[in-house]
Amino acid sequence: MFMNDSGNSSFLPFDIPGFRSRNMRIGQKGLLRRSFPRGQDEFFRIYQDEELTLEVEFQRQEPDASVRLYTNLGGSENDWRELDFEKKPDGTHRFSRRVEKRGNYQFKIKYSLDGGESWFWDRLPFSRVIVDPASLKDIRMYTLIPTVSGTVDDWIKDLPRIADLGFNTVHLLPLTELDESQSPYAAGDLFSIDAAYRNSGNLQGFDDLRRFVEAARDRGIRLCFDLTLNHIGVRSRMVRECPEWIVPDRNEKDGMKRAGCWHMNTWLTWNDLVNIYYDHPHAEIRADIWDYMTRYSLFWAHFASLTGGMVRLDNLHSSHEEFITHLLPELRGACPDLVIMAEFFTDSNTVLKRAAEWQIDCFLANPWEYPYAADLRRYIRYLHDIGSKVRYFVPITTHDTGTPAQLFGAPDAAVPRYAATALMGTGRTGIVQGTEYGLPEKINFIGRRQKVDFDQNRSVTDGIQKINDLFARWELFHHEGNIDFVDGDHGAVLGALRRMNRNDDEGFLVLANLDVNNRYSLPLDLSSCTNNARALVLTDVFSGSEWTLSAENAVIDIEPCGIRVLQVRMME
Repeated sequence: MFMNDSGNSSFLPFDIPGFRSRNMRIGQKGLLRRSFPRGQDEFFRIYQDEELTLEVEFQRQEPDASVRLYTNLGGSENDWRELDFEKKPDGTHRFSRRVEKRGNYQFKIKYSLDGGESWFWDRLPFSRVIVDPASLKDIRMYTLIPTVSGTVDDWIKDLPRIADLGFNTVHLLPLTELDESQSPYAAGDLFSIDAAYRNSGNLQGFDDLRRFVEAARDRGIRLCFDLTLNHIGVRSRMVRECPEWIVPDRNEKDGMKRAGCWHMNTWLTWNDLVNIYYDHPHAEIRADIWDYMTRYSLFWAHFASLTGGMVRLDNLHSSHEEFITHLLPELRGACPDLVIMAEFFTDSNTVLKRAAEWQIDCFLANPWEYPYAADLRRYIRYLHDIGSKVRYFVPITTHDTGTPAQLFGAPDAAVPRYAATALMGTGRTGIVQGTEYGLPEKINFIGRRQKVDFDQNRSVTDGIQKINDLFARWELFHHEGNIDFVDGDHGAVLGALRRMNRNDDEGFLVLANLDVNNRYSLPLDLSSCTNNARALVLTDVFSGSEWTLSAENAVIDIEPCGIRVLQVRMME
């Protein structure tokens, strides 16, 4: 029975809701100038323990104006508060606060023009700032190939050499039990270390791993563990015990879908790998798969986090997007300071989108695809231009590519390439085992074998060591946007001026000759970026030699595969 309009009607499902007014209105168009990126999908990044600095200026004088920041900065997703801007003598309003907790934060400006009687929302959308782990600022990573490096005890013995080369991070290809193809990326068991690497009688090898983690931590070396999420070995424990966890393929003899990748315009099938079935239609089976692979990721991330290290997401461009969206918060929740790096080869717009949505800490760059100076210069500029939104790890090569000798014509080509990726980059670089030895061909990482001892290449080793030492000592090499190329677009030599800020009168001039055969006398014109200085005092950081040159017509000689790193002081 229904009541009429004057009574309580049971016809309505609930009381009609009202509005909870907060005395807020939308601000005027064109009233504010802002110092930060703005727009529906805009974001920017800073590092943990850095100052977040924002400035707002009114287009006209507003003597009674107040500005506040409405934000969840430094808290949880739902921990919102209001923080005051400080009004400066010039009329601008400034907010500056050190952010200690990594995270993905949002903020919006609110302002009052009448001393706080009424408030207006900035009419633009909420802005976003991603706070990255502090350890991401300086990564000098050495990729260790386990299959040619003996047992865990041998790796421990090799740590002092790696540290002496100047590396602060060791990336290990997957240590998991090898399947029949003996590729580290074809796991037989995701929770067992391969017997070839073990020293102790521990059946799964984790006593050995504990000693390696402790040895790395004692030397201040972080560890990076490789996570292979898309596929598993065709004869793996998963396949044997839960074949329903594998994507079906009626065209395969065993009914299981093989993994693969595109190379140029050709699809390459990996016959030793089968795809994991993240989209399984049975809800319970799908949940089991997701839980198992989440635990696998957390398992290895735990060991990385014990060293303040990182994980590498292999082949992320082929991964199941919904699972990755689920996994990443799990990793950050369990390991708050973990750096997450991704192998993710796609177009720039997709990288930007994933950098924002997934908050990937850094992506693998591909500088080896730019053998010529003009292309590499353009690529380095791109890395700096996009660096406030996307962080990149920029090694010379990877374990999948050829060596510098194969790709660039000589073993010594590693030195100028490393000078470019480290001293012209944005804070993250590295090499693959074998680069320092000047190997003519890349190490084949597939197949169990005895430990391989390599002959030293002193010129390459010394060059890498010197570059790492300089890179570690000077913070200006860890930033984006602070590079000016001064080489006149030379066809073989890269020349860049690095300063903390463009107005600074001191910095470093870095030159790298990519030509393996020819010497050059490189003319430099620094007049456009020397703040009206007429002379440059140059000090060679390696030899200590000092001389003075004109800012307008300096000429510097550089030998094949040579590098010059000159500390610069500008004088009127």
